[in-house]
Amino acid sequence: MRRGVETIAAGRKDRPYGTFTSYVAFDRTDEGQLAEALKQTEPDVLLDLACYQPHEVTAVARHFKGERYVFVSTGVYPDLHGKPAREEDFVPLSGEPPEALDYREGKRWCETALARLADFPWTAIRPPAVFGPADHTLRIAAYIQRVADGGPLLVPRETYEWQAGLAWVKDVGFACALACDLRKDAAGRAYNVAFEGVSVKDLVEGIARALGVPAHVHQMPFADIPEEARPYGPDPRRSAGYVLDRARHELGFEPSALEDALAETLAWYRVAHPSHPGYANRAQELALAGSN
Repeated sequence: MRRGVETIAAGRKDRPYGTFTSYVAFDRTDEGQLAEALKQTEPDVLLDLACYQPHEVTAVARHFKGERYVFVSTGVYPDLHGKPAREEDFVPLSGEPPEALDYREGKRWCETALARLADFPWTAIRPPAVFGPADHTLRIAAYIQRVADGGPLLVPRETYEWQAGLAWVKDVGFACALACDLRKDAAGRAYNVAFEGVSVKDLVEGIARALGVPAHVHQMPFADIPEEARPYGPDPRRSAGYVLDRARHELGFEPSALEDALAETLAWYRVAHPSHPGYANRAQELALAGSN
């Protein structure tokens, strides 16, 4: 918008989240409404933040006549057991998608659907876990709460110091804007977007510094920690973060400092006082720490 680009938001609600040049309300799962919205707006670029069903990707391909479709994906990578993920580590799937798909598998099938489309101008952005103010998953709040209460925070012994799959919401937005720039040759390409070199250890210590309290951690095997107590993992089976070389060289992306992301996120936390659902079992975690 600052560059003078007409920016039209779309969603199911009557009003947009944020300020845009204009807004269109429709249900993208209804192909007729999707077709009408695209006909009405005639976008040069379509940035899709909501899709994780492959049939919705193919519906877009049938009706979008613009120059670039930017699909916001996720960590679609297979288990890499501690190897940092590069874009080429994801290989399109074979066969046909099952009827029921969870979020990650849905994104993998969406990217597979894109790879199968001939002459369709797509670009994929692949963020891992995203945090920032008003994060609806409250995963970042899970860590802030536990650091703030002064008790031990359970962390996976195997992966505590791995580069974690984390990104700041503003960095993801910046990467999306870069991918929407038609001056950049990004057709048929996927791009990792994340922090670089940030581990769960760095995250916990950064939160503690910002709160002015010591960080107390208790290392345990990943499998022994309740899932709700380690929302960011990292799972030893998964990748150790992302390699950002392609996004740097082709899009001009550069990740922000963790401290900047935490400052904004903690300002929200202090006002909103959110609580991660798993924090209700905090007593069980403290007992686990005391018995190990």
